[in-house]
Amino acid sequence: MTSYWNDFSGIPEALEEVSGIIRSSSASKNPIISNGLTALFDGKGKLLRPGLFLIAAQFGKIRAKHYKLAAALEMLHMATLIHDDVIDDSPLRRGFPAVHTRFGKRDAVLIGDYLLSRCFRITAEYTSPRNALNLARLISIICTMEIEQNNDRFRNNISLRSYLRKIMGKSALLFSLACYAGAHEAKAPREVCERLRRIGYNIGIAFQIIDDILDYTGNQDTVRKSLGNDITAGLVTLPVLCALPLDNTGTLRDIFSRTVFTAEEGALIFDLVLRSGGAEAAGKYAESYTNRALREIGVLPPGKNRDMLETLTLRLLVRER
Repeated sequence: MTSYWNDFSGIPEALEEVSGIIRSSSASKNPIISNGLTALFDGKGKLLRPGLFLIAAQFGKIRAKHYKLAAALEMLHMATLIHDDVIDDSPLRRGFPAVHTRFGKRDAVLIGDYLLSRCFRITAEYTSPRNALNLARLISIICTMEIEQNNDRFRNNISLRSYLRKIMGKSALLFSLACYAGAHEAKAPREVCERLRRIGYNIGIAFQIIDDILDYTGNQDTVRKSLGNDITAGLVTLPVLCALPLDNTGTLRDIFSRTVFTAEEGALIFDLVLRSGGAEAAGKYAESYTNRALREIGVLPPGKNRDMLETLTLRLLVRER
């Protein structure tokens, strides 16, 4: 299990239990499914979403079923990672060959679907109808945003609003659901649940912006995936959006106006985004959403749960992967 949570009292032990539930709930006699998921589980992700779920649940009364629901959230996240890697043709995931790299795209998609089915099974058994509906809506939004992102490849006229809408659907809503559902299932007060929903949303937006920045500024060994994937895929993320008006040569806008570009042009984009200050400008947006989350956290009932949320939020802003 990841060491990311070692400074958070009680969370590492809780996440060990969640990890065990994930493995047992997704176990399969099929060797391709079993080996594909084992490789993904061994990648040692941060388990951010189940961690947030469990912290939020402690604002109410935590019970055994919450560990199962936290596991279901992470299984949903893992399924989207498998599908994302297929769509983006990304060769690495968490420093290991991606599932589709090892088993082919067809089997990878089916492994992701299998993991989704396990997620739904847990959800149907242990959550409220309201949160089950929220999960179903979330998956439809994730799929819609992925399609929109695919349609917007190699376009230089993407608006900031459009970008934020996509990362809301791809990332922030799952963070938001983790915080809200954890508190709601634990019977926390309604105002606490709603505040945690907003906290999760703002953390999720900041997290995805930082993720997009790291595609330009990260160290590949630390990030544990190939850098420049967004460029290769023609994705206009926030560092590019911020760099476009800063590039006085117009080269960046010209390259992104094409339906495809060469490897040399991709390297030029990478360089222009960095030299123009696009990554730094994008970082200001991440800081803004982080501060929004911190303001909401400051109004939560005082105690170790609030302190853990604050520490986590600050840690996510300053990270290398």
